[in-house]
Amino acid sequence: MNISYRRALAGDKLREWYRLVSLVIHVNLVEAGDLFIWKANQRSTFSVKAMYRCLMQENSIPDKCTAWKLRVPLKIKVFLWYLKKGVILTKDNLIKRKWKGERKCCFCNADENIQHLFFDCHLAKFVWRAVYFTFGINPPASIANMLGSWLNGYTAKLKKQMLVGASALCWAIWLCRNDVVFH
Repeated sequence: MNISYRRALAGDKLREWYRLVSLVIHVNLVEAGDLFIWKANQRSTFSVKAMYRCLMQENSIPDKCTAWKLRVPLKIKVFLWYLKKGVILTKDNLIKRKWKGERKCCFCNADENIQHLFFDCHLAKFVWRAVYFTFGINPPASIANMLGSWLNGYTAKLKKQMLVGASALCWAIWLCRNDVVFH
């Protein structure tokens, strides 16, 4: 099989490609029906209980998210994971689920989405500017940036401390928004 890409693979991408190839190189495909097996329990059938047990085991989190390594309450880790996945229930996501409420941000008049609520809204900008003026840390541009390359160049310990603080800021914005919208 010959595979080509528009851009050359380099660095981490090339290593990931070699890792993927090493995982599938010995796989032989045959003309047979597919068989779905859930390996988290002995019956090979899906159950919520088995999924919960699987998630609660160490090193079985289904995504490499920096949030899982932070020393914050589990509900904030889950919140950050939802933010990273883009599924937090901001008004744009609620409307996709047939919610009949207003789509405008409760702090300003723009449409609410994750990017707006946590980074582009005047309230979020105020919070991030306060961090900048207090600590001299440029604010992250997005959730992906915050949980990714935002703090490159800092020591691992300082990076974790700063992410805990950023998590607290995002959680506070979320709580303020929910107090305004749902109470």
